Amino acid sequence: MKKLLFSLLLITAGLSGGTAFAEQDLSTLYRIQTYRAAPGHLQEFIEINRQLAAEGFYNEWSLSIPFMGRHSQGDHWDIMLIHPMNSYSDYFAADKLEQRRAAHQKHAEQLRRLEQTTSFKEDLFAYGPALPRMQKLFKENGFLHIEIFHALAGKKDELLQQRITENAYLEGVNRTANEIFVMDGGGDADIMTIGFYPSLQAYAAPQTMDEQQRDQVARRVGFKSLDDISYYLRSLISAHHDTLANVVKLD
Repeated sequence: MKKLLFSLLLITAGLSGGTAFAEQDLSTLYRIQTYRAAPGHLQEFIEINRQLAAEGFYNEWSLSIPFMGRHSQGDHWDIMLIHPMNSYSDYFAADKLEQRRAAHQKHAEQLRRLEQTTSFKEDLFAYGPALPRMQKLFKENGFLHIEIFHALAGKKDELLQQRITENAYLEGVNRTANEIFVMDGGGDADIMTIGFYPSLQAYAAPQTMDEQQRDQVARRVGFKSLDDISYYLRSLISAHHDTLANVVKLD
């Protein structure tokens, strides 16, 4: 699967004459958890997670402290936690399962409290950028634009290509390109992208090119026109969710 996805990245990057996205891989596995806090308990939920991180639970339970985004507006969840897994074989190795069991036993009280502050949880598994890149992006930015896409039947690979080509367009018009995640299980979504920004103001910054210039870039990277970017995307999906979120530091 990873080989196929990487080939798609290389093929699509060729549309724009070889952008930085020819080097972006989808080789690292992540467990993505979305939570809706019980009414009035969101701050408590965040503080319990901070305690767990400080006490070493997440380093015992996963590969590192997870990345956290707090919903500002958009989808129905309050918190997204992104846990690095590296691979299924690493994450579910016998020694790691035993380590995780011991971590759950050691931190049972905090985990019980965490469960009491949660009214909804969903797990997704996805391949995405390498861990060092994710660590750098979360360290240097404070605001996230998260999009989750549901592909029409048979359109997942084409949707992936569309997202990569749109990244080439974004780079071409001096905008921030998105990090791409390809879902592998745990839910009905197919593709997720995250745009990283220093702040809400940076996300909302005005275009630096006029419409004609942006249309030229869109055509150059492989779209029929500037307007075709959104029309083509809509032809590939049954639904999608946009969420604006703030980065929450757990360490």
